[in-house]
Amino acid sequence: MLFSPLCGDGVPLMLISLNDERLMTADEAAARLAVSKKTLMRHVAEGQIGFVNVGTEGRMHRRFTASHLMAFITNRHTIEVPKCLSIKPAAVRTTATISKSMAIAFTALPRPGAKGTRRP
Repeated sequence: MLFSPLCGDGVPLMLISLNDERLMTADEAAARLAVSKKTLMRHVAEGQIGFVNVGTEGRMHRRFTASHLMAFITNRHTIEVPKCLSIKPAAVRTTATISKSMAIAFTALPRPGAKGTRRP
């Protein structure tokens, strides 16, 4: 059995074979992705995971199929590229200083306001 929702023009929006794929609740889909339900719903809100709305106008009941979850996993999959071994890190450069300044200890600095005599 094929389900084909129509938009105002009578053009099918998408075809879903309900015989092939079982609809999962948000809890089941979150368990399959090994994430919390809150994280799953955040991905849904961001448009990263597709869903089927089986609810009414007042209350949305989102259901997920295995193909929705696989599409999400495929889009999130990254390939780790090894670093190029032929590129060496830049060598640390040392330069001679021409400054006539010298380093002194912090404790050797005069304290501000200490002029030698104290007032009673």
